[in-house]
Amino acid sequence: MSHALPVEAAPDLGTAVTKSEIARSLAAGVIAGQIAGLIMVGVMATVFTVFLGEGPLYPLQVIGSLLFGDRALSGFRLPSSVAGLVLHQLGPCFFWGGWFGLVTHFFGIHRGSRLLALGIATGVVSQVVDVNLILPVAFQALHGHDIWAERVPAFWSWASHVVFGVGLASFSVVYDYLGAAPSSSLARAR
Repeated sequence: MSHALPVEAAPDLGTAVTKSEIARSLAAGVIAGQIAGLIMVGVMATVFTVFLGEGPLYPLQVIGSLLFGDRALSGFRLPSSVAGLVLHQLGPCFFWGGWFGLVTHFFGIHRGSRLLALGIATGVVSQVVDVNLILPVAFQALHGHDIWAERVPAFWSWASHVVFGVGLASFSVVYDYLGAAPSSSLARAR
């Protein structure tokens, strides 16, 4: 008497590649979001120092005021600056970077002017959603007034979000790096 062994289905290589490519795009987007967020912080630090007469960490203090309220803005406050950086990078930069990575994957945009346009569009959408829709409600609920709108001039808020969008174009470099063969990545690291 012979026993039949179950036949395992061969893996669907097309699906595996697609999942791998989605993961690569998502990871590249999240990393690009972190890079773009740091560029944005650098630009805002310069703007606040040169044009608005505040210290370079003041924009981070404004973000940190979401947790600390108005006391985050009286003089230099390292805890509110650190909180602002963490909130900024792990909140909107992480989310919008991931969103950007997924959109690039599904539309097959990995470089060039379309990537830059998508980045700028993402920056504009992040301004509308985060600054114009979410932050007013959050600041009002937590502190009774919109600290961001009071402390960050609208022009500079919009401009910094466009800068964030331009920074998302770093996606192409990160995407290429993540797609490099492991041996060549290891060789580059040496």
